[in-house]
Amino acid sequence: MNLSDFKNTPITSFLSSRGWEPEKKRGAQWWYKSPLRNEHGASFKIDTNRNLWYDFGIGQGGTIVDLAMLLLGASSVSEVLHKLDGSVYTPIQPTYTTKAKAESNTPFENVQVRELSHTALLKYITSRGISAEVVKAECCEVHYERCGKRYFAIGFKNNAGGYELRNAYFKGCIAPKDITLINRQDTTCHVFEGFIDYLSYIMLKGQCTAIVLNSVVNLPHSLTALDAYTKVVCHLDNDDAGRMATQQLIATLGNRCIDASNEYAPHKDLNEFLMGLPMI
Repeated sequence: MNLSDFKNTPITSFLSSRGWEPEKKRGAQWWYKSPLRNEHGASFKIDTNRNLWYDFGIGQGGTIVDLAMLLLGASSVSEVLHKLDGSVYTPIQPTYTTKAKAESNTPFENVQVRELSHTALLKYITSRGISAEVVKAECCEVHYERCGKRYFAIGFKNNAGGYELRNAYFKGCIAPKDITLINRQDTTCHVFEGFIDYLSYIMLKGQCTAIVLNSVVNLPHSLTALDAYTKVVCHLDNDDAGRMATQQLIATLGNRCIDASNEYAPHKDLNEFLMGLPMI
């Protein structure tokens, strides 16, 4: 088999030949239990029209070559072709360290949560186009110790009791990692990837019922909560991960789900759009 032939092989056929079959099919979107890790649900998607895959559990995707390199434990395309031609197939379970897991394993000690008031943090968030009034209403100030040194950051609490952390120099999370549900008793729920975009929406349009994913890796955790709403509006990033996540929500929720990313295109996200607005 040459490289051109392999690139034109449907990923669905490649997986089927190795024992993986889809859990569900919705048009060109085929959903599998991930061949790259153990999972109970189906968060591995193949776009059969584009012949591309995306694993929401690890936040990674690509072409059939990218997938084969992971499954075969190959370090190069030539090694993939060699193993396929020789019928050598040694499936492996790669050890992934996702961003969320890395943050969760970071040692945070002597954590203190207080009302947000530090001048440096307020200066940082206002530089992102978000008012002190808005951030104080939605966030807190978290002081913590790492490796014997004291730090502080804006904290945004999630449903499991962990905190997303932001300051001018650091982006992280105090475990456990989870989504954040802000329930204002509406029938419409807005979905954001991170809390900075959620705060940006408040600046632009006012308060709303929302789910902040705190990472697209948490998307499967949001589905049960989102099922309670008659309308779901997605404000995810204009990048591959954001578009894939939006497509998964549309595939799951049907016409109840609306993609609002065109409202801030060509900007990457809502905060970039907000910061690009002219000063009044």
